[in-house]
Amino acid sequence: MMRQIRPWRSRMHMHGLGLIELMIAVTIGLVLIAGALSVFVNSRQTYRTNQEFARLMESGNYALDQISQSVRLAGYWGKYNTGDQVRRRTGDPSFAQLYLSSPATTDCTAGWYADTERGVEGLNNTNAGYQNTCIPDNRYQADTDVLVVRHVDPTPLEAADLAANTVYIRADPNGAEMFVGTIPPGGFLASALNYELVTQAFYVSDYNLVAGDGQPTLKKAALVAGPEVYTPAIGTSQEIVVPGVEDMQIQYGVDTNNDGSANSFMDANNVTATQWDDIVAIRVWLLMRNSFEDPDYQNTSQYRMPDGLYTPNPVDGYRRLLVTRTIKMRNL
Repeated sequence: MMRQIRPWRSRMHMHGLGLIELMIAVTIGLVLIAGALSVFVNSRQTYRTNQEFARLMESGNYALDQISQSVRLAGYWGKYNTGDQVRRRTGDPSFAQLYLSSPATTDCTAGWYADTERGVEGLNNTNAGYQNTCIPDNRYQADTDVLVVRHVDPTPLEAADLAANTVYIRADPNGAEMFVGTIPPGGFLASALNYELVTQAFYVSDYNLVAGDGQPTLKKAALVAGPEVYTPAIGTSQEIVVPGVEDMQIQYGVDTNNDGSANSFMDANNVTATQWDDIVAIRVWLLMRNSFEDPDYQNTSQYRMPDGLYTPNPVDGYRRLLVTRTIKMRNL
């Protein structure tokens, strides 16, 4: 009898899921879902931040690569390695004669593009001297450096490939001469070759494509056919190296004892006129900035530049990254 009653009593004492238990279960479920969503949102934000810094790093490395390629060629004059003895079209070996028969239009300064005595030179936190020519105030980011590089394109050209209104240097091991146009100068060895002259000024502009767009950009003024220094008007195509560069600072390594190594690095305004021949390396600092503000971020960081700490003022939502590189010049 007892064996028959026990199962029935057991069934009598079984209960269903009550309201309290259901509410507790729902609450626990919501907490778990909220935690999962929080992890997802944080992961998404971390991914986006990492992606932004990856873009900044990629752009910074690209900008440094472009500058490095030009600097490593600085002072290269083809088969002849003495820039201060490159003759002009008249054949006068004096470096004081800076003008060719066809001076460049909008030359940055008088004879700027033809100054083969200086493979590199620069301006410190100013565009003074260039403000009315190749780097006008309306496209220059204040308090940033200007880097000038001069060399020839390493690929020689046959006489049939020369173009009108273009500046070249013809060189053999005994000498070199600068000329414009399609007729090379005479008086050279049969092994002489023609090279196109490359003169560039890297600088930071306060806009990318259109004045006022708020996108600081690394640009360059460059010698082109004409001959002229390429300084396009607002709204036309421009010599853009890479957007997102907010500041550029340069220091120049001077070799004071002729051992091929830099004894000190200094700003352009501290390099004397005779020391530009002794530059063996340069250090470049680029402050990269992304193209949009993050509404959930405030940049209160400080960035150590060669002339002191840089602090965004006013505080904004742009993420920044400072990249730097030391570049050794090969043509000393």
